Amino acid sequence: MKVAELKDLHKIPVSFTLGSFDGFHLGHGELIKALLNECRKNGTSSLVMSFYPHPRQVVDTDYDLKLLNSREEKISLLEKSGIDFIHFINFTSSFSGTGYKEFYKNYIFANLNVRSIVAGENHGFGKGRKGNSALLSEICDENSVHLITVPPVFYSENHVSSTRIRHCIEEGNIADANKMLGYRYSLTGKVEKGKGIGRDLGFRTANINLENSKKAVPKKGVYITRVLFEDREFGSVTNVGFSPTLEGHKPELKMETHIFDFACDIYGKEITVYFLDKIRDEKKFSSFEELKKSVENDAEIAKLHLKYSRAAL
Repeated sequence: MKVAELKDLHKIPVSFTLGSFDGFHLGHGELIKALLNECRKNGTSSLVMSFYPHPRQVVDTDYDLKLLNSREEKISLLEKSGIDFIHFINFTSSFSGTGYKEFYKNYIFANLNVRSIVAGENHGFGKGRKGNSALLSEICDENSVHLITVPPVFYSENHVSSTRIRHCIEEGNIADANKMLGYRYSLTGKVEKGKGIGRDLGFRTANINLENSKKAVPKKGVYITRVLFEDREFGSVTNVGFSPTLEGHKPELKMETHIFDFACDIYGKEITVYFLDKIRDEKKFSSFEELKKSVENDAEIAKLHLKYSRAAL
């Protein structure tokens, strides 16, 4: 797959789908399947058009939108799906004022040789998202372009959406978030030195500061996780929070991960933590000994979960 500018695609017959694709989920997956199927039928190249930055980060600056996928993660997920090209539309405050007809006339059809468009039933586009599926159908008819409309995907009686997934993550409901995503939600960062508390507890941790995380952070608590380091995965247990039991420490939102059967020095190196399920909420303990017993119990729960989840594969 190639990240392409419009000038790279001008002479290539394409079929495309358009959207933010944050939290690339099962619904997005159905769009991609329909797009690839259409490309096989009409012999075109497949193109995904996405926005960067996320439109809501531009038009609603009072709301601190936390993303579900970084730009790099989005590229990786689309590459695995078999898409030929991805084009990122530079979404600015000026661009946000583009009307839906103007967008398709001056941005799409003026620059691309479009044969087909794949869109969700609830697709909204243009200034104020005033464009909808019915209006898109009219635009396609006017330009002799085939429109394929894809219905939403449902999970637990409601349609899958990035907003719903984001809410699940922020509430600590990782299991449902992962089911709607179709893969394990993750956070990536560089490991920094902590205050040695994990060592005192007998559980060394890889610490990542989440204060400035651009991605959605799971609700404060303890999670069953797996860690990717240098192309290898390890079982782990992770605390997300402020370590409320420990007095005298500046409260900083951190991800503290104890990696099982692991002895490498990874300070300053990047790891990815995959969240599988939640064990408990963050809790303030009455003593260091009570904290230590809880940490030991959390680790055992995580190990058992990881053992039996592997056996079920």
